[in-house]
Amino acid sequence: MRRAETFIRMTELGLALASTYMAAVTLLQASLYAKFRPLLLRLGGAILGGLNIDLAYLDLIPLALAMVLALLFWRRGDEAGFGRLFSLNMLMFFPAVLDFSTFNWVNLILPYDPAPRVSLPWVFGVGVLLQVTYLGLRYTVRFRELRGELIGRGAELEDVDGVSKGQMTYLTLLLAGTAIITVAIYYAARILKGVLKLEAVGLPYLHIVIGVACTILIAAATVIYLRGQGVQPTVGPKVETRKGSERPAPEPK
Repeated sequence: MRRAETFIRMTELGLALASTYMAAVTLLQASLYAKFRPLLLRLGGAILGGLNIDLAYLDLIPLALAMVLALLFWRRGDEAGFGRLFSLNMLMFFPAVLDFSTFNWVNLILPYDPAPRVSLPWVFGVGVLLQVTYLGLRYTVRFRELRGELIGRGAELEDVDGVSKGQMTYLTLLLAGTAIITVAIYYAARILKGVLKLEAVGLPYLHIVIGVACTILIAAATVIYLRGQGVQPTVGPKVETRKGSERPAPEPK
């Protein structure tokens, strides 16, 4: 395995383990996990007691299980495996999102007290990490497929390594820039929210809604009208040939 491909695989491993660890730690701090933790203590208490393991280490079991699954998905190395990794991380991340959701539909089915032990910026940061990880892994899979295709066509390994290094550099800059822009928008929106709320107190909301709706309808009607007024092709009179087929009449000179 070439050094460039090794670097790609190690990058995939780092992203997979980091995202899974952060998602699992966030799960352990969620209120929904605290709801089910007594049940886990009853189920796993006998097993841990038989192994002379302190029950305080019970929370390490889901964390270790998640990391093992992440290693297995990374070892598979294809897009389907990384898709399952993303599903696993989002499943562990979901209870923390519910703690800060304005519509906690799970609480309607299974009542519990949302009392997360993590802050909102923490949850937001983990969410950004999960999205960046998934996008990065999708691209690295394609990079490795492109390497195999180029080598199969007879390209030099040094040239293929140069292509892979350039792709990884571009991907790193792309993911870093995306994360920075997302974080900037998040904090800017929180700052502007209070300012816009003060400015929008005296606005006539009914007039705004009606005005926006009418503007959209007028714009849509204008686009439909203009598209219907396209130039229609002109067809000249047809004359019959000897075989009975028709052909356009010659234009007058």
